[in-house]
Amino acid sequence: MIRALSAEWVEEAGFEVREAGEGAEAIACLEAGETFVAAVLDVTLPDMDGASLAARLREIHPGLPVLFATGNPGLLDEVGRGEGATEILDKPYSTRDLNQSLVALLGRPSA
Repeated sequence: MIRALSAEWVEEAGFEVREAGEGAEAIACLEAGETFVAAVLDVTLPDMDGASLAARLREIHPGLPVLFATGNPGLLDEVGRGEGATEILDKPYSTRDLNQSLVALLGRPSA
């Protein structure tokens, strides 16, 4: 439910959204050649942690900007903050918080 609401807010901010329920699904999207301007990840996922997913996504798409949504930023280590722009969005968050984090991450307002 939170993922769907967040996706709706990102779309309302002017971005196209591709939802993935698990890390493996997100990896498969990039491996299939889909392109993205950023990834919005939870720190904990059903099949892997967000920091590991970010590292893998950045192996496929170097420098991919990542926005981590978390209630516990202490769970992120240097792997999660690796190469590329990284922002952390504290839970709970509002649509305004999410939009501001995207602007900070991408250095530009949404379309």
